[in-house]
Amino acid sequence: MFENIKAKVLTQNQLPEIRNKFRDKKIVFATGCYDILQSGHAVFFNQCKSCGDLLVVGVGKDETLRQLKGPGRPVNPENNRVYLVAAMEDVSYAVLNDDEIGAGKIDFRQVLTELKPDIFILNDDDSSIEPKQKLCDELGIKIKFVAREVPEELQATSTTNIINKINYSLKAPLRIDFAGGWADVPFIMEGETGYVSNVAIRPLVEYKGGKFNFSGYPRGSGLSTSTAAKLLEMLNSKTYNAEPKTLANIGEDLFNLENQELQWFIGRQDQYSIVFGGFNCFEFGDDYAKPLKLDISEKTLEAFRSRLLLLHTSESRNAQVAVEEVYKNFKTTDGQKAINELVRCGYEFAQALQKEEFDLCAQIIERNWNAQKLLAPSSTTAKLDEMYDHAKAHGALGGKLCGAGGGGAFLFYSHDVEKLKKAMKTRFVDAFEIDFEFEYRSIKELNQL
Repeated sequence: MFENIKAKVLTQNQLPEIRNKFRDKKIVFATGCYDILQSGHAVFFNQCKSCGDLLVVGVGKDETLRQLKGPGRPVNPENNRVYLVAAMEDVSYAVLNDDEIGAGKIDFRQVLTELKPDIFILNDDDSSIEPKQKLCDELGIKIKFVAREVPEELQATSTTNIINKINYSLKAPLRIDFAGGWADVPFIMEGETGYVSNVAIRPLVEYKGGKFNFSGYPRGSGLSTSTAAKLLEMLNSKTYNAEPKTLANIGEDLFNLENQELQWFIGRQDQYSIVFGGFNCFEFGDDYAKPLKLDISEKTLEAFRSRLLLLHTSESRNAQVAVEEVYKNFKTTDGQKAINELVRCGYEFAQALQKEEFDLCAQIIERNWNAQKLLAPSSTTAKLDEMYDHAKAHGALGGKLCGAGGGGAFLFYSHDVEKLKKAMKTRFVDAFEIDFEFEYRSIKELNQL
């Protein structure tokens, strides 16, 4: 069987012989990379064969693909590719193309010169028709165009899509909480409405083959890496189908999943922020969360982002101590005062941002941090207070620790971020910046769910 395929693979020296042998036949030529042979190639070969008596297919060499497609290509070596093409029923012969690439990405000049086919077939969306037309005019070869067709029994695909699918990983953002944290916890709010303003950020956390890539984020930064990881595990589960679900459905499923494991004492802001993406001010009730309708453009958000510094303190978080303190204190006079202030901050931050009152946003972030410390004094330490005071003395208009506090990453707002960064890293040499951007896509958009 293999000998039959081998007989269909030609060297360039054999091409004149084929032309002479089939002088009375209409020879059709087509060419391509054919790195991963797929259904679209089979349809194309069938289209080509219908235009003549014999179909000869030129296959790009490995070095050609490396130059044209970049690192990692080809996936399959040239001999494997030319033999696979030759095995196709509609292909009469296959041959490797030239060693050199000419103008218009032409790597088959010598093949055409030796074979002298009657017709050269191109897809009608070919990116370099003019130089190919010029070459065919020189050699007396007719060019014919065919449209890319996808029979109704098949789905459209491409080599690039196949490679992307093989390399597919689930992705999720993390989040920065600006204001309102703890106002999303039903156990604490006891039926009252809460508001939290937050934003999803990238680089993204990836999950592939049972392994996480946290993109350099230190764990315990207060950016919700654990919730992102739990979301990706949920989406990867064979029993979970996200496609028919709304973003709110996915957020609630994640909230329920995490709460079952953590005895129903956490809130919804992390889950909903990561699932919805972008900037949101969420309204929280006992059994729901919903984003408020806001009119804040990406341009406004990017202008605000340019004035933010996310600085890891290099202090290990003691978040559990702060969490326990919150549950101990929230019903006290100071605790209720703090909770009410956090609710106001969560709502007022979004309104200020919508009006592009950035300095006011910074003041609200600071108010939130003070309320957070009132609710749980262990949210901070002497070292963290020193860092905050130093930041304020060097241009920060406001800031807070992300998440429950106790360590992790500080978020600061400043008119001169570079100056503030230099001042902080000079005084606190172990501190380091966490580079981030806002992530505007939802979890379904990120993963094509």
